[in-house]
Order: sequence, then C-alpha cells, then structure tokens
Amino acid sequence: MTTTGTAASTATAPTASRPMYRLAGVTKTYEQKHRKVTALTGVDLEIPQGQLVAVQGPTGGGKSTLLQVLGALDRPSTGSVHLGDRDVATLGDRALTELRAAEIGFVFQGFNLIPTLTALENVETAFAGSLAGRSRAEVRDRATGALQEVGLGERLDHLPSELSGGQQQRVAIARALVKDPSVLLADEPTGALDEATRNEIMVLIERQWQDRGLTVVIVTHDSWVARRAERRLLIEQGRVRDV
Repeated sequence: MTTTGTAASTATAPTASRPMYRLAGVTKTYEQKHRKVTALTGVDLEIPQGQLVAVQGPTGGGKSTLLQVLGALDRPSTGSVHLGDRDVATLGDRALTELRAAEIGFVFQGFNLIPTLTALENVETAFAGSLAGRSRAEVRDRATGALQEVGLGERLDHLPSELSGGQQQRVAIARALVKDPSVLLADEPTGALDEATRNEIMVLIERQWQDRGLTVVIVTHDSWVARRAERRLLIEQGRVRDV
C-alpha cells in the first residue's frame, strides 16, 4: 500500500476481487418537456470492493445520473444495480433509505452543510432519524472523532460561515464517513476549491480510502484528480467505458 503523503503521488491500494457494484443493462430515461431524454444507455459495469474510480465526461453525458443510480438516489428505467448482494433497483423506498444510511456516504461540490449548525452538529445529522440504539452521547463522541480524523478537532463549535472552503469540505467528508459506510460517492468534491486546497482534500480522501478499504467513486472534470484514481471511466451520451 502506498502512502499518499504528498499531492504529487498517484494513489494505489490493493483491490479485492469481490464486486461492490454490478450494473447490467442499466438505462435511465427521463420525461422532459413532453419528450424522453436518455441519460444512461445499456450500462454494464463492475466495480470491485475497495477500488478508487474516477468518472469523467462532458456536461450532460450522464455522470450525475450514474452517481445517483450508484447512490440509490434514483432507480434505473431498465436493468439491475447490485450493491453487494442486493439489487438496488428492486428495493422499496424504506429499504433504499436504510441502505443509503448504512452503506453509502456522499460528498458534494457545494458541501451541503446546514448554515445554522456547527461543524459538530452537521456531522451529527448523519444519524438523524436512525440512531439505531445509539445514545446521544455516543453520536456526539462519534461525530467528534470523525472531525478529529479530518483535522478539525479544534473547530467543532464553528459554523460553516466561520470555516474556509476546504474546512467545510472536511466537515462534509466527516459527515459522509461517520457511520462507517462501505462506499463513498463524491460529485466534484474539489470543484469549488483552489489548487492547494484541492490537493489537500484529495490526499484526505485517499487516506480514508486506504485506511478504511472504501470503494470510492469520484465524478470530476479535473484531469489531475482523475489521474490519481486506480481506474478511470469515461461516460459520453450515456455510455460508459474504461480509459
């Protein structure tokens, strides 16, 4: 395993052979102004457990739709989407919500923090509605530990407006990982950051990937970010291929 101590290195980690995702014949079509728009077309894709994947492609090519399908935020129009042994496409709404809460962490370009909550309280929202037998004290301890892990142990009581962009993204990463998911899905996680902060956030994501054995899928327009991944996918006109 290679340590990602500097932004110049390319991330590497051993990849297990067991599939985390298996997509077969996935198509996604939307109704838009009385016409059908196809965002994904016959996607067949397998992502092994523990792989770091970058997804690139032109605007409107299907990147966000693919991420939504992988994240169980949207159902395919046709085809199957297996996350581990479960076909996400066949699950009911409650089962999908439970799956997302247990297995998937999300990080977005815009951070998506609640402006009136502190960094600690924002991370605690990951447990909202699903304490699953945990006490409030345990939730607070886990949220505190997650923020310490991303280097924000001294910023627990700060509001998002009191944090830099990079610090806000660290809060978002802590929130995504506080429940120990199997998968981290990131939609342009460095797009709103300057170059130096971008490098720091990528090193942080890589360290979490390596330490936790996460499966990570990053949608990005940044070729520097994409080159750091183990695997690069290109999606154009709804079709996915390796590059």
